[in-house]
Amino acid sequence: MNKNRLALTLALSLLPPAAHAAERVPGTWTYYSVSRDPITDVNTSMILIDEINDLTSQTYLGFRCSNEDYAHTWAMLSTKNPLYDPETLWMPEATIRIGQNPPVTVPADAITAVGNSYSSDETTIGFPEGITRQMAAGLFAGQSVVVRLSRDPSVGRQVLTFTFPANGFKTAWNAVGRCQSSGAPASAPVSQTRSSAAPSAGNRTEAPKFTEWYFTTCTDTASGAVRSHLRAGQTHRCQLVINTVPNGAVPVAATFTYELEYVEAGRSGKLTLDTRDRWQAGGSGPILFRTEGGRLIFNLPLNVRARAERRYTSINVTGEVVFSNGSSKRVYEKLPVAL
Repeated sequence: MNKNRLALTLALSLLPPAAHAAERVPGTWTYYSVSRDPITDVNTSMILIDEINDLTSQTYLGFRCSNEDYAHTWAMLSTKNPLYDPETLWMPEATIRIGQNPPVTVPADAITAVGNSYSSDETTIGFPEGITRQMAAGLFAGQSVVVRLSRDPSVGRQVLTFTFPANGFKTAWNAVGRCQSSGAPASAPVSQTRSSAAPSAGNRTEAPKFTEWYFTTCTDTASGAVRSHLRAGQTHRCQLVINTVPNGAVPVAATFTYELEYVEAGRSGKLTLDTRDRWQAGGSGPILFRTEGGRLIFNLPLNVRARAERRYTSINVTGEVVFSNGSSKRVYEKLPVAL
């Protein structure tokens, strides 16, 4: 049972696009609202995309740049149909296809109820950041997003399939600063908030700034199935993405260590693993690495044992990246594990 909730800071998030004061990208059914917290400067902007077959604007895909008062990019799907029972909070399983890429499975325990401290809205669900970023990247590239939901029979046996077009998303995503929370205004062009200039005297020994990091997809090495999580007992190759503000220094080495979170006999615990995976520029090994502009992408081989007496819930990855100027920086990210 998943009792996590994503709190809504703006009531307009649960209203159809026509009801709120949002900017519509001309010629599309994509809307955006640019905002920033006046105290913390957290980017609180949002984007909404109407489903192509719902002429009532009751079904839409939303992208939020914050959760309550902290920076956190996540997506929400609101429909005219009930998606879960608010009493049991059994979430639907989602299958998401971006363009012509292989479908990605998002398990029910990675999907959250959306609401506030007092109640949740059974017609709205939230997605984790990894798949959110994948959907945003696909829409930005002009690819449509198809979401299929398999609900618990208690709320409906019909499988629901929704299609969201990419028209207007690139304009909206740039307008909200791509959900970055740097000091620049949310509506500033991305070129004004990122710098790829050569390093100056002040940053020759500093690591590039890490703006965010997250897992995207895990590919089952045996079946080729693509998931947003790790499945116990099966080997996967999972992509850890680190978004940076480049300063001229490039990665030359990286080390990854792991811990497992689990539930056994009703109690939660953590286990630190002895495994230490290393990547070296120009060398060979199990870790693959590539860059896409300011994005560092590490492809990690991950496997968690399936045990009858112990259920693993996440593998927590700590990565330390060493750069060409001698600097280094760490990231820590959890990846859900499902049976």
